[in-house]
Amino acid sequence: MSTQSLSVTASGTFSLTDENGVTVFSFSPSFTTAATVTDSNHMHTGEMLTNGTTATVINSAQNNKDLVYTFVKNVDTDYPVAVQADGDDIADLKPGECFFSPVHIDGAGASNDLGLVATTAAQKVQYLICDGEDTGINTDD
Repeated sequence: MSTQSLSVTASGTFSLTDENGVTVFSFSPSFTTAATVTDSNHMHTGEMLTNGTTATVINSAQNNKDLVYTFVKNVDTDYPVAVQADGDDIADLKPGECFFSPVHIDGAGASNDLGLVATTAAQKVQYLICDGEDTGINTDD
């Protein structure tokens, strides 16, 4: 039996410059992950419409709930979209904005889902979810 493995690296540079072009602040985060659980080596991506003001879920039951690397982009041109983990808002994306973060899916409960909530009618989002390494954090105690 073979074991699938994957590695994802996300990086970027954020810089703040003043009116004279002098860099005031620079930050270059980089995340690399390789799944360490043989039955949780998953990565999936897609594009979907939110249902409106009630949460539309990206079911991530196949992923490692201990840690997933999550990228969500609001591709709508008019309205914001909230990103939720276990019912808690973790990002509010204006049109064209994106969100990337490591997320503990069931940090506050026993959910398998990431939720997307639009403020009005259905908004279009794109997403990528990739398993991270087991962190050993157990919030059920």
